[in-house]
Amino acid sequence: MKTIFTSLTALSLAWATAPAHAQIADRDAALAPAGETLRNGQTLIGTPLSEPGFSDAYRRELEIDLAIARAALDLAPHREDSWIWLGRRLGYLGRFEEAVEVFTQGLERFPDSYKLRRFRGRHLARSRQFEAALADYTRALELMDSIEDSFEPDGIANAYNLPLGTFRFNLHYYRGQTSFAVGDFESLVAGMEAARNQPLLMDPTGDMGVAIAYWLFIGHSLLGDEEAARDALSAIHAGLPLIENRNYLRGALFFKGEISREEMDAFPGAIEQFAIAMADRLAGDNDAAEARLEAIVRAGASGFWPAETEILRIRAER
Repeated sequence: MKTIFTSLTALSLAWATAPAHAQIADRDAALAPAGETLRNGQTLIGTPLSEPGFSDAYRRELEIDLAIARAALDLAPHREDSWIWLGRRLGYLGRFEEAVEVFTQGLERFPDSYKLRRFRGRHLARSRQFEAALADYTRALELMDSIEDSFEPDGIANAYNLPLGTFRFNLHYYRGQTSFAVGDFESLVAGMEAARNQPLLMDPTGDMGVAIAYWLFIGHSLLGDEEAARDALSAIHAGLPLIENRNYLRGALFFKGEISREEMDAFPGAIEQFAIAMADRLAGDNDAAEARLEAIVRAGASGFWPAETEILRIRAER
């Protein structure tokens, strides 16, 4: 159980010490079990969205973090970080549209904030507002043009308490990933390559590198460039020293042929299951791909928008 800080001087430290469980809501909400169904909330294929089914104890921790963030904003609305962390804390709870509203209000005070646009873009994508998300990422990169990059503070701590992504890296990465949603596979590839080439990326074959390789393989494959797809995986191997992205490593190794379908099928995570579905899709077995993609969407509280958008493309082709 993490320490609950109540003094105002400890607020910023409390932001940086969120429990590791928040990774479920923030980075891969599709893996969270479903809780109460959200009113009027549904995925792109019409299945219901739910609040993440956290335990009562863990939900209390998240709600305390949210209360701290609200108090910080009440006390210091003149600080950019106050708006950022309230929005992020809402996002950890799966309340993406509320988070978007907070970031939007923050941007009224700080219209040139690339940080607020970065986080609003991410939550817009989670709210299935893909074009608006892409616009935020693009504008944020423009705003960063003459600004030195820096590591982005994590709302959760990994095993080494080491931030892995920078603001510019994440903007390129998420702009590329979100381009998948709108069927712009050239921009998917361009975004991932731009992310890989960021100078502050310490190890392009580590945690960030395996995620990039995963999406590059998908992007190049969808563009019909099998050689580039294979090249994207060339530096990936099972012995990479990773901190957190083992789901992406498994996906990349599966694409590379170093993990069998039977082994891969044992992993229920959205990233692993999406890799199998995309392999079926690329092999021309759209029925199998659609069935697995729909299972991914139905399994998670927040659906899984990459699977949802690919289902819509499959159905449009029929």
